[in-house]
Amino acid sequence: MTPSETAELLGLAAAFDRRTVGKADVLAWQTILADIDYTAARNAVTAHYGTETRWIMPADIRQHVLNQRADTAADIQGPGLPAEIPDADPDDVRAYLAAVREQRTRAADGTEKRRPVGELLAGVGRQVPRTEATPELAAVRRPGPFGVECPTCRAAIGRPCRIGQTGRERAPHEAREAAAHGRSHDPAAEEQRRRQAAAHHTQETA
Repeated sequence: MTPSETAELLGLAAAFDRRTVGKADVLAWQTILADIDYTAARNAVTAHYGTETRWIMPADIRQHVLNQRADTAADIQGPGLPAEIPDADPDDVRAYLAAVREQRTRAADGTEKRRPVGELLAGVGRQVPRTEATPELAAVRRPGPFGVECPTCRAAIGRPCRIGQTGRERAPHEAREAAAHGRSHDPAAEEQRRRQAAAHHTQETA
């Protein structure tokens, strides 16, 4: 809201409560309400005097506008309303959550535009780009072995490794640990290391 709009807003308030408005009042209100939309602030003033007799203050306007934005954003998925589908592929979790936040912001601003459901569902099931080919995803990639697909059991990124056909979870496979740290994995060398460790343990306990 500009200083001239703030002056107009104070003039509107004065029309209701007959307050005296000066330059100092405009400067003080502008300091508090500079980031508030003028139309939303006018609506807050008229709504206030529709139910209140006390003088309105900048805090009243801010709170009314913030509450109104929150209510408007909630309406896109509120009780009794059909859930709106965010503008993103549901299989891409990070993009989907970002789209939800953007959707709520647009709804609060009153600029939310609905897209056909069929268009939004068209991308469901498509392969999510690998992090190596997508810098944006690589920047938020999980550290450690869960940040890569397991070469042994093919567990997806973020999912635990599994034991054969049983499906039971297990610690990350050696190949996955190696891939996570940029090392090559040699199954024969790993088996030899295990045998040596077992033999050493047997000698110590004998």
